[in-house]
Amino acid sequence: MSDLEITTELIREAVAESMAPVVRLQQLKSKLSVTSPEAAELLGVSEGTLKNMRSRREGPAFSKFGTKVLYQVKDLEKYLEATGQKTNVC
Repeated sequence: MSDLEITTELIREAVAESMAPVVRLQQLKSKLSVTSPEAAELLGVSEGTLKNMRSRREGPAFSKFGTKVLYQVKDLEKYLEATGQKTNVC
């Protein structure tokens, strides 16, 4: 492999790595609802923090189905806008 080919490959890898969070955000935003771990990822907080927010009746709106907690992506976006936060992923 020539130096140019090696450099080109390194650049491709760096771009792919740096774009991974953006791709992940787009994957999550394409869903109507997300799980608690996915919501925590979008909000940039731990799952524990998100759980504490639920118990204090703070944070974004959520729905509970038995033991499963779901967040609508639109509610997460509203929460981020209302609090002036930006997502941790992007």
